[in-house]
Amino acid sequence: MVTRNWCDSGIAGVRTCSTWTGNDGDGGYLAKFQAGARFPKHAHDGWEQILVISGAIRFNDVEMRAGDVLQVQGCDEHEACALEETLLFVAHRGGIAILE
Repeated sequence: MVTRNWCDSGIAGVRTCSTWTGNDGDGGYLAKFQAGARFPKHAHDGWEQILVISGAIRFNDVEMRAGDVLQVQGCDEHEACALEETLLFVAHRGGIAILE
């Protein structure tokens, strides 16, 4: 069994666990959201792909549940709000910029 190293993300109610790190901000991680936790509006230098493992979350006006996948491009601005406790897997190319 793999032991995961969870840490605070710096955003209230969101914890993360890195799964891999590449060059220039590329990487993948798991993210645990408490119900009601909000990741502020942000944009990415490259693409981002999000898989909802459990729970429910809203990205802008798109509600997602377990098994749903969202692919966004670097020019897309979005925020996330957990509708219930939620676990995500996120893979991304490049870093992010918080916009608020």
